[in-house]
Amino acid sequence: MIIRKYIECWESINTDNVAKLINCVDEDFYFSDPFVELQDKDGFETHIRKTLKKYRKLNFKILLTLNKNHVYLVKWNFELESKVFKPFNGISEIKVRNNLIKSHIDYWDPVKNIYKNIPVIGNIFKLLR
Repeated sequence: MIIRKYIECWESINTDNVAKLINCVDEDFYFSDPFVELQDKDGFETHIRKTLKKYRKLNFKILLTLNKNHVYLVKWNFELESKVFKPFNGISEIKVRNNLIKSHIDYWDPVKNIYKNIPVIGNIFKLLR
């Protein structure tokens, strides 16, 4: 099942298995998170490789998966080796069509999970709460 393979790739994401992840997605793959919106498979691969080059180690732990009519909601915990990023949870909406991943939209709060941890800027966001 393609969703299982795709999720397993995320749980062990590294430079060695990017091709395996990319093979799960449709040519017209759509990806979105709070920082990026991509409209195709090649753009997604470039984004993943660039992210892995910058941070080297991304840790996703899948906490829950629900599905209905080829739409999957995946709750995850994310950890990155960085002083700015602290572990946080998010949800992905993943759509499957013709046994390929058609879209992947991530939902998580960048203010709570990133910006508030940056010196000076974080204090401003904390005051706005």
